[in-house]
Amino acid sequence: MNLPPARNRVATWAMRYGAAIAAVSVWSLTARADDYDRYDFSLRLPAAFSRFSPYAGVAAVGNAQAASEWSSSSNPASAAWPHPERPYSNSVSTQFSALRFEEGTDVYVAAEAAVLDTGESGVFVPTAAQVRSDHEQTSAGLGFEFEADYFHAQWGKSIAEDWAVGANLNFMSTDTRFDVSDAKLARTRGDDYGVRLGALHRPLDTLRVGLTVDYGYSPAWTDLFDPFGRGTGAVRSKDVTQRVLARPGIVWQYAPRGNLYMDYQAGVFWNDTGTLWVHRFPIGIEYWLVPRGWVARMGTTVDTRGSAAVTAGTGMAIGKRVFVNIAYQYGMFPELRPEFGPAQTFALSVAVGF
Repeated sequence: MNLPPARNRVATWAMRYGAAIAAVSVWSLTARADDYDRYDFSLRLPAAFSRFSPYAGVAAVGNAQAASEWSSSSNPASAAWPHPERPYSNSVSTQFSALRFEEGTDVYVAAEAAVLDTGESGVFVPTAAQVRSDHEQTSAGLGFEFEADYFHAQWGKSIAEDWAVGANLNFMSTDTRFDVSDAKLARTRGDDYGVRLGALHRPLDTLRVGLTVDYGYSPAWTDLFDPFGRGTGAVRSKDVTQRVLARPGIVWQYAPRGNLYMDYQAGVFWNDTGTLWVHRFPIGIEYWLVPRGWVARMGTTVDTRGSAAVTAGTGMAIGKRVFVNIAYQYGMFPELRPEFGPAQTFALSVAVGF
C-alpha cells in the first residue's frame, strides 16, 4: 500500500493498536471461565453497572474515558475542557442503549443530558436516565425484571489553560424482582447515593491525563415471599452495599487525527455477603477520517478474571451543531453472565449544540 509518509505512519499506528486490541480481546474471551458466580448478586449487579456508559462515543472505545476531552466522559472535569473550534458552548443530548443477553433478557436505557456553560461559575451537566428490562427467565429458570431511575448533577471548571477539575453527585433508585412460575419469589428495592471527583490535565500537547475517584452508598430492602404456600409469609431484610472506585487514564494523540485511550479502573464493593474487588483495563483507539466530522473507533475492556469486551463504533457531524454516535459492544458485563449469559449492547447518541 503506497501512502504519503505521514499517512503511512497513521495507518501503521492504527493497524498496530487495532491488532493489539483485537488480540487481547480474543485471548481473554477464550480464557478460563470467570468466577463471578462465587459472589452474591447484590455485589455483582452494582459492579456491572459501574461498567456501563449510555454515551455511544465512550462505549465504542471500550469505555476508556478518564482523560477524555468530552462532557460524555465519566470524568466531571471534562465538561469544562475548552473547545475553541466549536461555534457553541451549550448542548443537549439524548442517548438510547439496548442490552441483549444470551439467556433472553433485554434491558433498555434512555438518557437525557444538557451541557450548560455559565462562564466564571463553571459548566453544569444535569443528566437523567431510565432503565427498564423485559420479563424473562434467567439460566436458573427464575423470572427476572429490573427497573431503575438515575439522576446526576455534574460540575466542571477550567482552572488553568491545561487544568480542569469537577465533581458529580448522583442518585439511583432500583427495583429488582425474581419470580418462579409467575409467583413472586423476591423483590429488592434500593437507593444509591454517589459522589465522584475528577481532575484533567494536559502536560504535553499530545497527552492528557485524568483521574476520577468515586464513593457510593446503597441501602436496599429485600422481601422474600412464600410462593409455595408453606406458611412462612414474607420476610424482609435490609443490607447496605458500599463501593470505592478509582480510575486514572491517559489519552495520547499518536497522530494528528488519531487518539489512543487507556484507563485502569480499580474498585471494591462490599456488604454483609462479602467483598468483590475489580481490576479493569479499558483500551480504545479512534481515528478521525474527516477532522471533527467523521470518526471511527474500536476498543476493549479486559479484567483480571480473564473477561473482555469487544467494542466498535463511529460518529458523524451533521452540519455544525449536530453530532451522532453509534456503538456496539459484546461481553461488557461478565458479572451478570452466570444468570444471563454474554451481553450485546447497541448504543445511539445524538447531541445538538447551541
